[in-house]
Amino acid sequence: MKKQILIISTIIFSLLMLIWSGCKKDSSPEIETFIIQIDSIIHADTINFGDNLIIKYYGKIGPDGCYSFDEIAPEYIAGTLSVTCWGKHTFESVCTQDTVYMVGKTLQVSEIPVGKTIIKAMQPDGTNISQSVYVKE
Repeated sequence: MKKQILIISTIIFSLLMLIWSGCKKDSSPEIETFIIQIDSIIHADTINFGDNLIIKYYGKIGPDGCYSFDEIAPEYIAGTLSVTCWGKHTFESVCTQDTVYMVGKTLQVSEIPVGKTIIKAMQPDGTNISQSVYVKE
């Protein structure tokens, strides 16, 4: 009889532990990355060879405080500097109601070759804002 009670108690305890462990939720919120819609970019139109090009980006990141800036990702290929500005959306139950903007987030680029370089700010819809800079000797 004591052996049966011990076995039943062990089974009930095991089932309770299994149910309890299945009810745990991951406490970290889900995060989604996205391309930020750029409104404008500001930079010098001419620089000297060897100087750094400083580019400032402006645009709306998101409608509330659950949106934030993540990174600026540049890629230089054959006279074109393509730049993608990434944001992230954190799915929280409570967010501030303030719209979040990119206000002059800065990218510094070095070692640009002499001549004309096209700067493309990539947009979420696949288009881009395109400008140029001239690097003189």
